[in-house]
Amino acid sequence: MNNRQTIAENIRRLIAKKIKLGEFSSIENFASSTGLQKSLLSRILNLKADPRISSLNKIAAALEVPVADLVRSRK
Repeated sequence: MNNRQTIAENIRRLIAKKIKLGEFSSIENFASSTGLQKSLLSRILNLKADPRISSLNKIAAALEVPVADLVRSRK
């Protein structure tokens, strides 16, 4: 698995967890909380764009996790 896939998978997993816990009602609601455009978030999650560190910082802040949790490979 490459780094782009790892990041997208981690973000999807963490967003799903937050939605399940009721912290976000939808992916659109999550995108809004990051300050990123929904289309950019979609491109990152669908492996069509490499996220910039500034985007990862915003995503991590909205998920309340360190950026390292987004880029770390799961074993």
